Amino acid sequence: MKNRYFSVLKYVNIIFAIFLTLILEASIYQLFAAEKPTVYFIDSLTRISPDDNPLANTTISIYCAKNEYEPYQIVIFGGSEGLKNITVSASPLKSKNGATIDSKFVTLYREHYLEIKTNSPKASLKPGWYPDALIPLINPYSGEPLKGGRFPAMPFDVESMKNQPIWVEVYVPPDAKSGEYEGAITISPLNLKLNYTLTVWNFKLPERPSIRSNFGSFGSRMAKAHKAEPNTDLYRLLEYRYSDALAQHRLSPLIPSYLMPQVKSDGSITIDDKTINELKKWMNEFHITGFPLRLIGSDPAGKDKERSTKYLRQMYNFLKTNGWEKLAYIYVLDEPNDAEAYEQVRQRAKLIHEAQPGIKVLCTEQPTPEKPEWGTLVGSVDIWVPLWPLFDEKAIAERLAAGEEVWSYTALCQGEKGKDTPFWQIDFPLLNYRVPGWISFRYGLHGILYWTTVYWEQAKDVWTIPATYRNYNGEGSLFYPGIDVGLDGPVASMRLKQIREGLEDFEYLKLLSERGDSSKTQELVRQVARSWTDWEKDSKKLYDIRIQIGNLLSK
Repeated sequence: MKNRYFSVLKYVNIIFAIFLTLILEASIYQLFAAEKPTVYFIDSLTRISPDDNPLANTTISIYCAKNEYEPYQIVIFGGSEGLKNITVSASPLKSKNGATIDSKFVTLYREHYLEIKTNSPKASLKPGWYPDALIPLINPYSGEPLKGGRFPAMPFDVESMKNQPIWVEVYVPPDAKSGEYEGAITISPLNLKLNYTLTVWNFKLPERPSIRSNFGSFGSRMAKAHKAEPNTDLYRLLEYRYSDALAQHRLSPLIPSYLMPQVKSDGSITIDDKTINELKKWMNEFHITGFPLRLIGSDPAGKDKERSTKYLRQMYNFLKTNGWEKLAYIYVLDEPNDAEAYEQVRQRAKLIHEAQPGIKVLCTEQPTPEKPEWGTLVGSVDIWVPLWPLFDEKAIAERLAAGEEVWSYTALCQGEKGKDTPFWQIDFPLLNYRVPGWISFRYGLHGILYWTTVYWEQAKDVWTIPATYRNYNGEGSLFYPGIDVGLDGPVASMRLKQIREGLEDFEYLKLLSERGDSSKTQELVRQVARSWTDWEKDSKKLYDIRIQIGNLLSK
């Protein structure tokens, strides 16, 4: 018995030793394998930190309508040695039936990291390094590699044991053939070619966005960051390029004052033929969905009433002559928050409606006042713009049924505790920027508003300091000043890209609803967006439903 016992023990020890050796060898293999440079794919809603472990995603498939942008990411892991002088390029996309999408429609960006040391209020993500600014590898205005500035575009280095993501953005032209395409991204000097597939669906997104927007002006903030004097050639070039960038993201840029009719002291207007032609070009090129007019004088409903009335009537006639009268509105007052402000809204709205019926009054306020004693704005406001956490479904449904417009907006991290909306700061998931497009469709909203995209002055250096407004990271800053990368123009953020993705999703939903099955559309919408405080947090489910909608539309 004793000999048999020791014999069994001997074999157990041998087996255990072999098992331990295998585990050790596997661990050593994984360790050394992880230290090799690695390149892998991820979707556009996933952020990769510099220190995340590399993944094994060697392929990716993307799906896109015509006249749509579709992004994804490639992540370069430096391995134990790091990498030097990396360059990245894209091939044309080719289908089996011989159709081609030129490589000029594939734009590559190097993702720039910001360190968040102190979270925004209510932040759902931890402090750390976040990719956000997207530095184009090729100058979009010259077609040459982007050079200069503090943060080089390409070639670039990847630090030892660190990640460097590349944002890949594919645009499918309106005249592209539907079908499946193959493309490749080449990374040198690794001599590595990564293949991906693109499915182009058999439908097209409209040129003009179906949802209206106002994301503020650029003005002095843009000029100061780029060291451009107002109304110089450089200033106007920058104003054009920033406006073009907004339009490329399905947002409606404001119209520069020099393109609008000039107002005389008596309230009458004048504009020459050359300026009208330039204005027409601006309206058509940027697919303007709306623009604010201004009131005249410091007291438009009082001592300046006569001048204001003349201005409103002449401006409306000018707009109507050119077919633009339905696009105009007057942003009558921002966030009225007491009885006096409410009365001011009513008086100004009365002036506008009496002076020139047809000009709409916009106010960033909800239909139900915070305090009943302030009175109502119903009958005064034509375009309601409630803050997301103050969205009253019943009151909004009543205003929509009355034929009025409803937009929405966000700012800071407002609202009741435990009832968070998709806040727009860097330290929240990227999905927060995309899902408002779905929620807007779910409620039948007409527009979206955000106070500005270029609030840079507080942070001093938005390329290294994320707290742009008080302690809110990225608040009011969806662009970065391109001067820091050698670009006379804007650098977009990943957050702005996801806003566009959500607005493109809105178009999908609208097209599907117009096919005659609105109940099916709402069923799909509510799987992603149930309310401003209840939405799907799993981005994969959003992608799956988007593919389902795309396949339905393609048929």
